[in-house]
Amino acid sequence: LGEVNHLAGYVENIRNKKYMCFIVLRDLSGKIQITIEKEKHPEMVEDLDKITVDSVISVEGLVLASEYVKLNGMEMYPDTLKIESIAEASPIVAPKGEETNIDLRIDYRWIDLRTDKNNLMFKTQSYFIAKCREFLVNKDFIEIHSPKLIAAESESGAGVFKVDYFGGNAYLAQSPQFYKQMAMAAGFERIFESGPVFRAEKFASRKHATEFTGFDLEFSYITSYDDVMKMEEEMLTYALAGVKEKYGDDIKRVFDIEVVVPTLPFPRIDLRE
Repeated sequence: LGEVNHLAGYVENIRNKKYMCFIVLRDLSGKIQITIEKEKHPEMVEDLDKITVDSVISVEGLVLASEYVKLNGMEMYPDTLKIESIAEASPIVAPKGEETNIDLRIDYRWIDLRTDKNNLMFKTQSYFIAKCREFLVNKDFIEIHSPKLIAAESESGAGVFKVDYFGGNAYLAQSPQFYKQMAMAAGFERIFESGPVFRAEKFASRKHATEFTGFDLEFSYITSYDDVMKMEEEMLTYALAGVKEKYGDDIKRVFDIEVVVPTLPFPRIDLRE
């Protein structure tokens, strides 16, 4: 079975031989092998000699299933090939193919994000938040977006970043806590927010974050904190089950980690213990 497709993406690998050229092309959806017989397409030879790893190309042609192709069991035979951009040698890959240090990779973050690991982390994060949102919306929660530039500290025990606000002082929000409580007083009853949080705290750990994304929820008319714990554990289980179903195999392949969906109820430990 075959299907005509138009594909565009980054060149991950290219083997340019005398009579044949094999290209591994990748985009957000995955990878495919492009197979070009040079005798059939002499018009492509000049462009094939120019293509480098991480160049962007567009191809159009027949996609065929093949038991001989290890990569997803299919390959494309292009009728047209267009170079969108030529890439220079990657500044974050060492000569032996190893990754360079983290500081250099952050300097070239847009290139570093092309890797399978980073790409999968962002797709997994996006889907996890989507499943948390889906769970809460189905429980009649309202999503809010609270201000991040505020007039005073919103939470004790956490330092704030002070910024100039048209000649006056403003502060980056440490949390949406004040606005969550305002929403309760407004009768919203059930709200949640996913957004940035800023903490101006000196740290001695490489893993301490002065800016991170927080996921907050608040709801009224509860009997005790057990109601909150139950809601949170059900949400996390729901979201993790969704991640495991959609990305579990990819996470195992790329990170060698099994996505574990916890059973309910979660283990509990009191403050004294």
